Amino acid sequence: MNSVIENPNPSNGYDWELDWPAVLYAPVGEIGQRPVGLLTVGCRRDHWYTDADINYAGSLGATLAPMVEALRRPMSRLGDLETQVMQLLSYGLSEPEIARAIKVPERRARTIADEVARKLRIVSLEVALAFPEVPVRHREIRL
Repeated sequence: MNSVIENPNPSNGYDWELDWPAVLYAPVGEIGQRPVGLLTVGCRRDHWYTDADINYAGSLGATLAPMVEALRRPMSRLGDLETQVMQLLSYGLSEPEIARAIKVPERRARTIADEVARKLRIVSLEVALAFPEVPVRHREIRL
């Protein structure tokens, strides 16, 4: 869970995992189950994490597990290419830019992007239903 390294030649903050001297990793998941994610905490100076720090990160990972699982399950509907397009859309790329990035015709990129958007609307609804205590604004969930 704890890794401490010294890097005498930092990369101007572009690779925080190598530039930060102390990084703490904690699994996100139910205790005794396979993790569904990884919680990463970093410190910009030399730092030794205490047992209390490590226990807190572990508890936080267990606490976050239901939310991460609720998000992961519906996202598994996306195929490999759809996942790639979703990532490119999250960067703000246009459909012509996406088409060039994944090497398909623009029309195909548009079709994939539309399918991703349709599936993500369903994900939004499922996440909202998984957390009923959070108020839902109806304009956010359109099918």
